[in-house]
Amino acid sequence: MKSNLPPAGMTSGERLRRAGQTKLTQRERDKRSIENLIVIGASAGGHRALAEIFKHFAADMPSAIVVLLHLPLGPHSLKAALGRFSHLPVIEVENQAPLQHGFIFVPPPGKSALFCDGMIQVQTKPNIPERPARTINRLFRSAAKGYGDRVIGVVLTGFLKDGTEGLRAVHESGGLTMVQDPSEAEYPEMPAHAMEGLPVTFCLKLADIGPALELLVRRTAQFETGLAVAIRTLRERAALLVRLINQSSRNPGTLEFLTDQLRALKRDVESIDVLLKASVR
Repeated sequence: MKSNLPPAGMTSGERLRRAGQTKLTQRERDKRSIENLIVIGASAGGHRALAEIFKHFAADMPSAIVVLLHLPLGPHSLKAALGRFSHLPVIEVENQAPLQHGFIFVPPPGKSALFCDGMIQVQTKPNIPERPARTINRLFRSAAKGYGDRVIGVVLTGFLKDGTEGLRAVHESGGLTMVQDPSEAEYPEMPAHAMEGLPVTFCLKLADIGPALELLVRRTAQFETGLAVAIRTLRERAALLVRLINQSSRNPGTLEFLTDQLRALKRDVESIDVLLKASVR
């Protein structure tokens, strides 16, 4: 019987690549220098949800993050409003900007944005209101086309259905998909429709989304656990890993990655336990 397990010795990134996908050439990677791209779409209630997510992002996060909102935040700028909750700098993109790890990019609310050769570009054509809005779908499709399995697409609280088809494109390109649990979303329609329309990788409570993203972008790098991680966070990280593992059955590569990290974390907890017992003798 042919095994579906990936060959031994593969990296986490190789395990996450789905069967039949073509690995980008070095030249293509040079043009698109980021290793991870998180795209987040939200509508009504999104500002409050983002504030909760951003506070969990570490300053050394190996990902570019792009946030697209349908609605402006009254007279306040998104940079000022959201930057208060983030360890990462927030860049408001009026025209275009080079993507970089460790930055949050925010196009003008309601405008479409696309990715091209390592840049995020705001569409400059007149912004004609759409019913229903499709700006999040366009952003996600462009991310999937440009970055494939390096994309994590996230749909948060909001009305209507924008984001579902974009998440489908991310899923089909080998990326990971995530929605806020509709049962606790301020406006559940957007995440609920995504859950009905495609096999979403993760459906998480808002409090888990930030830590989960912080964890998942480490999948292409060496995972740091052990004494470098504060002892008080180890139990929380292990519990989060278990919750993610329970929702990873549709993505064997991600399931293996998360299981490996849980095993490593358990080994580190055992090592810390031994050190603590030795220190009190």
